[in-house]
Amino acid sequence: MRPGYGLIAGLSVRAFLSSVRIFLRIFNRMETEGLERIPREGPLIIVANHVSNADPPALMCNVVPVRHAAILTKKEMFVFPPLGRLFRSWGGIPVDRRREGGDLGALRSSIELLKAGGCLVLFPEGTRSRGRKLDPKLGVALLAHRTGAPVLPARIFNSENFLKLGKIKVKFGNPRTYDLSSETDRKDAYAEFSRTIMSDIFAIQEER
Repeated sequence: MRPGYGLIAGLSVRAFLSSVRIFLRIFNRMETEGLERIPREGPLIIVANHVSNADPPALMCNVVPVRHAAILTKKEMFVFPPLGRLFRSWGGIPVDRRREGGDLGALRSSIELLKAGGCLVLFPEGTRSRGRKLDPKLGVALLAHRTGAPVLPARIFNSENFLKLGKIKVKFGNPRTYDLSSETDRKDAYAEFSRTIMSDIFAIQEER
């Protein structure tokens, strides 16, 4: 559990996300499959595709009832007081995407959380894809390598039609551990693992 995340905050997060889950189930007929694949303890990185602003709440409202999770998100989400309080209560880790070479502060916080046995949610593409094919960032590979945390893929279906009250489905796949340590070029190894993780996400099919 991230330092500073107290009992009251935890209860308020669960209450809020429970309301989100109820809303999405009523208005977007949200379905979830594979929650039993989320381990209840130990370091874990949960990754998903990112198409719309509905993805973080749709994913978090399913994960948090199973175990507490922090979310890695752009620092702009912390600027406006209501959103900032919400993301902080989620245990959010702000990321400055404009920093050349990556946000080392966010990286350190993520590593600390995972080494303490926590769960981290992130979107490898780093931004909403809006239907485009984007290369994943290397962060998920770096975190998996540095902490030994398994990576659990999830795929969110039809979230781009959230405002049209389209049906949303969240489906979890099978975990993968970083296994490219024999590669001589670390950056190439991270890129390969990150692409593999994205392939794992999109290999998840909507139908049973």
